[in-house]
Parts: sequence; structure tokens; C-alpha cells
Amino acid sequence: MPDAVSSKPDVHDMVVVHRSFRRSCADLPDLVRGLRPGDAARAALVVDAVRFMLMGLEAHHVSEDEFLWPRLAARTAGQAEVIARMEEQHHRLDKLVTQVTNVLDELAADPRQPLREQVGAQLTELGSVLNAHMDEEEHTILPLAAECLSVAEWEELGEISLAKLEKKHLLRAFSALMAVATPEEQRTFLAKAPLPARLLWRLSGRRSHARWEARLYGA
Repeated sequence: MPDAVSSKPDVHDMVVVHRSFRRSCADLPDLVRGLRPGDAARAALVVDAVRFMLMGLEAHHVSEDEFLWPRLAARTAGQAEVIARMEEQHHRLDKLVTQVTNVLDELAADPRQPLREQVGAQLTELGSVLNAHMDEEEHTILPLAAECLSVAEWEELGEISLAKLEKKHLLRAFSALMAVATPEEQRTFLAKAPLPARLLWRLSGRRSHARWEARLYGA
């Protein structure tokens, strides 16, 4: 463990990020299967939700590939196997993400029954693999990160992930995270967020995300 680690980072924020992915993985297969031929507006809305989840997942995993795995590998003895397993799971998830991404334009243009079932099944498989990956990550990797990374390094990991997103998606991503956070977790995120982000979420992000979810889920 490096001398620079003077206090442990709060790694629970990644559990909340995972919670957002878990929710999407639980909901999106049924939303895709529920599409009807000819309903282009509904298909566009659901496909947008799928794309948004996949975009966030890619940013999250690339930041781990580039920043987290190398540091843990260098600082932990006897953990090479579990880190290699995390990397292999990312490779498998990348392939599943590509399979889904390759048919989203076609699904949006014509959500016919065979294609709906195909994409629904692909998303179900993606969710199964991703949930197992996140379970292991929360059980094994997060405790390692709390021991081996400094607070500044953990914050840098989050910044790298955010930097992978286009600026136009940042408020939506923050609002989606806040939507699955408990009140206590929300207070923690708000305390860490820059003032402009806090103001934007309170003034527009929270309400716009609620409206988007109402349209998506039909509430």
C-alpha cells in the first residue's frame, strides 16, 4: 500500500452507480419486448434509454480498464487472478454491448416481433452477466480499492468516467444516479458535486428526469 494513502476513500458511490445499471438491466428487456410495430415514437424513446445505459456502462468500464485495474494489480499481492477475471468479464460484456448496439437502429426503425425478442434476449443476457460482475466487484474489488487507493485517486477514477461522456449527457447521468440514491446518498453526492451541477439538478435535472421516466414507464 502506498504511503500516499492517508485515509480510505468512500467507495460506496460505486454501489449506487451499479444500482442504476441494475435497474436498467431489470427494466429494459421488458420495455423492448413491449414495443409495437408502427409506434416509432415509443420505439425511439426505448431505444434512447438502451443507448443511454450502454453509453454509461462503456464510460464506467473504460475508466476501470484504464485506471483501476492497473493500480490494483501493482499494489495487491495475490490478487492477479481476480483482477484478470474482472478484465475478462469486461471483454465479454463488451461483446454483448456490441451485439445490442448493432441492431438498435433497426429496432428503432421497425420494432417487429422477432427483432424485439432478439434484443430483449440480448439485454437479458447482458443483465445477467453484468449483475454477476457487479456482485463480485462489490464483494472483492471495492474493499481492495478502499485499502489501496487514496481519496484523490478514487475521485480521479470518477472524473475519468465522467470525462468519457459528452457534456450534454452529464446532467442526465447525474439525475439518473440521484433517482436511485437514498436521501442520505443524495446528500453525499450533492456535497461532492460542483455548485453548478447542484443548481442545475435542483432547477431542472430532477424534474426533467422525472418527466422522462414517466414517459418511459407510462406513469
